[in-house]
Amino acid sequence: MVQRSTQYWLRLLLLVAGVALLIWVTPVTLPLLLALVLTVILLPVVNGIQDYTRKRVGLKWFPRSLAILPAFLLVALATVVIIQYIIVPFLVEFTKLLNNLPVLINQLLHVWKETQAQYALVLPPEINGLIGSTLNKIGNYSVDLAQRGIFAIVSLATTLLQLLLVPIMTFYLLKDGRILKQRMVSIFSEPIASHLDEIVNQVHHTMGGYLRGQLVLATNMFCIISVVAYIFDLPYPLVLALLAGIAEWIPIIGPIAAALPAIILAALSSGTLALQVMITYMVIQLIDGQIIMPKIMGRVIKLHPLVVITVIFIGGYLYGIIGMMTAVPITAILQIVINKLWYFNQYYKKDGAL
Repeated sequence: MVQRSTQYWLRLLLLVAGVALLIWVTPVTLPLLLALVLTVILLPVVNGIQDYTRKRVGLKWFPRSLAILPAFLLVALATVVIIQYIIVPFLVEFTKLLNNLPVLINQLLHVWKETQAQYALVLPPEINGLIGSTLNKIGNYSVDLAQRGIFAIVSLATTLLQLLLVPIMTFYLLKDGRILKQRMVSIFSEPIASHLDEIVNQVHHTMGGYLRGQLVLATNMFCIISVVAYIFDLPYPLVLALLAGIAEWIPIIGPIAAALPAIILAALSSGTLALQVMITYMVIQLIDGQIIMPKIMGRVIKLHPLVVITVIFIGGYLYGIIGMMTAVPITAILQIVINKLWYFNQYYKKDGAL
């Protein structure tokens, strides 16, 4: 049996205490999580800049700190552009949508009654009552969701000081992330340290590919739906486009949920337009799911569709929209860790430790 030194147990105790403290102190946890996400997204950019200046330009002395600055400038420029040209116009459109929501609900009920009269649809009173109550609940839920969004913005403003920690944490994670990882792994002896290092690298590779891939897919969907909304002259095009971009982070279920508001808004104009919009969304999702997504994501997330649907519903039940958006990457991480633990004895035998 391998004997553990006092130094080993002290290091392990400090590591566990540090992780527990980060989880307990929520004002630090949120900036750290955001910094980790930004680090994973920006890491290829920083590595590319550093490799280019050292190998192509010949500046062997070029420090990693200077390679981080262009990446930060890129993020700052993208943030300014997004706020000015997307967020501000979106808030204007979204406010108009909330103000017109009762009128839109009444119009939708009127269209439903006209459709029943035109095609002689005779439904039981219970069904008609259910449809009416559902539409009213949709309206009430939308208002409630908007109020929660406003409260979230106010809460976000109050935690602005916490968010100022994000660029600082991101800078040091990009600069010294490898050193920090090596020091944490070095707490354990071989071959555990090697297996733990392999797990961390695999999780980093998976999360990096997932986040960057989803960011590309969401941006792509935002641009496509913006064009589609303007072509069909749908109201609130930025709301529909941003909804489609956000829904892209929820596999399988998200695209279906994003298509419904566009079809409903189109139905208020005419049934033909609603049919055209529905077919257009179906074609877009077919191309996105069968061609674009496999090309971008590749084999990053190796989960069966049934597992994806199940964990999305579990995440939504526990933590709402955030739970649905994070269910798939968290499950992918658990899959990696459980796989390594399940075959841990085989790794030990392979290294001659057993």
